[in-house]
Amino acid sequence: MEIFMEKHLIDKYRYERKYILQRNQLYDLISHLYTSNYQKVFDERIINNIYFDTKDFKAVIENMDGLSNREKIRVRWYGKPFDYSKKTLEIKIKNEFLNRKNNFDLGMYQLKDFSSIIEFKTIFKFNKSKFESLYYSKLSSLEPTLFNCYKRNYFFNPIHQTRITIDNDLYFFSPVTGVKYSEKYCIVEAKFEKKKDFINNFNNLVLTRYSKYAKGTMQTNFYCPNY
Repeated sequence: MEIFMEKHLIDKYRYERKYILQRNQLYDLISHLYTSNYQKVFDERIINNIYFDTKDFKAVIENMDGLSNREKIRVRWYGKPFDYSKKTLEIKIKNEFLNRKNNFDLGMYQLKDFSSIIEFKTIFKFNKSKFESLYYSKLSSLEPTLFNCYKRNYFFNPIHQTRITIDNDLYFFSPVTGVKYSEKYCIVEAKFEKKKDFINNFNNLVLTRYSKYAKGTMQTNFYCPNY
């Protein structure tokens, strides 16, 4: 089953299409996936992220400006947010409509509580030997700017080689302002390899530029209800 997870497309560019969905439409969509040759390939699990950015939120500004080439840096882990667990640095690279990820295993760590998020910056120092000096210099200049977690379900269509992930119960917390935010929508992502076609034949899916990092940051730092 692992080949269907995030790991199987690391270092490869892929297309991603995001859609928003009302929560009361979630079960209809899942039923539609099953009747459209999609298979559930992994049990629902909780995903946690701490995003890193400059103090002036450069990554958010680049997202809002729609820059074609940009990076997003986060530490990710699975399971309950405050469990002792394996942490992974993910550097997500966007190039026009294509995306890929570079991952670095950071070892076992624990986020004790929300107040200790700001201390997570030291995780790069403890793993300095894993990064080139130039890139370590870049990482060490960043600050933890957002925590988020959500429940994710995974589906795969072996005929079209397309993955669908559905994220629900999105929760955000800003270590900068202490503000919390809960998303009212579900986020659906279609992920497929370069040169493969994806046809959106699912009812009620609205194409969006939704970025969890940008949305969470705007809501917890600047409060932009229409973003």
